[in-house]
Amino acid sequence: MSALKKKIFIVGGTHGNEWTGIFVVEKYAEFFKQKYPQLQLEFILANPEARKLGKRFKDEDLNRAFQFLEEKRENSYEHSRARELKEKLSEDCFIIDFHTTTSNMGKTLILTSYDPLNLWVSSKVSSKFSDARIIGSPDPHKKYLASQSEQSLMIEVGPIANGIVDPVVLEGSLALLDQILSSLSDIPQTLNGEIDLYEEIEEISYPEDKEGISGYIHRDLMGKDFRPLSGGFKAFTLFNGEDVELKTNEELYPIFINEAAYYPTRQAFTLCRRTRKSF
Repeated sequence: MSALKKKIFIVGGTHGNEWTGIFVVEKYAEFFKQKYPQLQLEFILANPEARKLGKRFKDEDLNRAFQFLEEKRENSYEHSRARELKEKLSEDCFIIDFHTTTSNMGKTLILTSYDPLNLWVSSKVSSKFSDARIIGSPDPHKKYLASQSEQSLMIEVGPIANGIVDPVVLEGSLALLDQILSSLSDIPQTLNGEIDLYEEIEEISYPEDKEGISGYIHRDLMGKDFRPLSGGFKAFTLFNGEDVELKTNEELYPIFINEAAYYPTRQAFTLCRRTRKSF
């Protein structure tokens, strides 16, 4: 057993209105550095300008900006900030990026790469927390901050409104971080095992008409993140009172249901397939 030798970047405030990660970086950095002196920990506030504004972003979503680094976006603060972060994160490192959601996701880890270390650490988290879930979200375009290293995890906890601190969400996020760092302090010579996870396969959009969004999440679906769906299910209720039913040909699981940040892109929820990965 040995501790991870590479630098571990712990990132909060990728979105400036998600206060949990911001306070992890601002208030708990010294606590974790003292608890895990064998690890090379560096805490980063990813989006200082959005933090000052109390908004998700200033000019564009930083957590989607990394795919556009070859473009010139002179009027985008997040574009220049992504360039700065890319230079720092391009070294051999492990990234832990904190997020929160308005959806009923509970404790969740998101993997943008199926690197064996990511899978092994996630399996340790799953064994520690029976209510924790693992999402597979492969990112071939490297658009996410966490995707700048093959070895990385996103922590996503909710539900929580933007711009507040919630004790359950904050303490749950800290507990996840503690378990991740504990695992990285005690890595076996050989990584092997299996883990169940929810792999994203399809994004579902809100119904629309010429005036914009024409309905909302059906009451039977609201808050049912990770609940299995099969066959027909009521997904939306139109503003005229009509229900909209969707169908699946297999058992699928919805996540990020009614996430507030996704309204501009009309994304209502994402469907996942439950699968098992070996490492």
